[in-house]
Amino acid sequence: ETVTSHAEAAWLRAALRFAAKAAGAAYDEIPAGANAIGLARAGVLPIGQGADARAQLAQPCKGHLLYGIESPLDFADGAAAWKAFAAAGNVVAFSAYASDALRQVASVILPIGLLPEIDATLTNLDGIEQSVSAGARLPGEARPGWKVLRALGAALALDGFGFTTIDEVRARIDVAGAASPGAPAARREVAPTAGTLQRIATSAIYRSDAVVRRAPALAAHPLTRGARVSVNPADALALGLGHGVSARVDGVVLPVDVDSRVARGAALVEGGYAETALLAPQGASLKIGRA
Repeated sequence: ETVTSHAEAAWLRAALRFAAKAAGAAYDEIPAGANAIGLARAGVLPIGQGADARAQLAQPCKGHLLYGIESPLDFADGAAAWKAFAAAGNVVAFSAYASDALRQVASVILPIGLLPEIDATLTNLDGIEQSVSAGARLPGEARPGWKVLRALGAALALDGFGFTTIDEVRARIDVAGAASPGAPAARREVAPTAGTLQRIATSAIYRSDAVVRRAPALAAHPLTRGARVSVNPADALALGLGHGVSARVDGVVLPVDVDSRVARGAALVEGGYAETALLAPQGASLKIGRA
């Protein structure tokens, strides 16, 4: 996860593939997101001159479509996403939840069903497709996401939205097949800053999506430790920090864990929490000091 969300992800993948080939080993990647492999197979990738998420957010845009995304929690760079959506004229969100944060950036929120409420197909890490049927009725005015997309496409007279059943959607995906991503973007050199630690950003195990973030039992689980910053004992000593004290991390006050498993020069800050959602992303420098 730390590789796929890193600003140098394309170059890290290339290095890992090279190492695997040199060692006579296979290369495999565990993607971020429950159905990332299925989306990639369907061609939902930046193709050719297409822009990845970071590049899309950096480009001034009059409008955005957010599908099943809870901003800023579901972005590797929540601050960049928040800034882009605030500057856009219109943000149309397809979501099962109307969170306070989403209400602040969305011009309109269209209700769509969650996985247990719709027919769907997921692709696992072995590339095996697993289809599910709706196990519950959709609440209120919610509809399966593909139906909402079809209605909008038809209303805008766009090509490719003439399907009426989920089987037609699946057939078109099979025809489309997988597409190859374009060449990696030019590498960016980032100079280290004195007095800072490099962020390691992972998703807290039970804060990884909108459903589990709202599960009371998972919120009470010991692995849901809450927003915090973990640093190596040597860095804690240099910064004057102790276990359990409060630290100011780029303006956000977080409790400190002193953990020898964290590499020197790094700060582990889990994502999925509102308190950490707007911090600089994976690989960025964080200024840390006593609160």
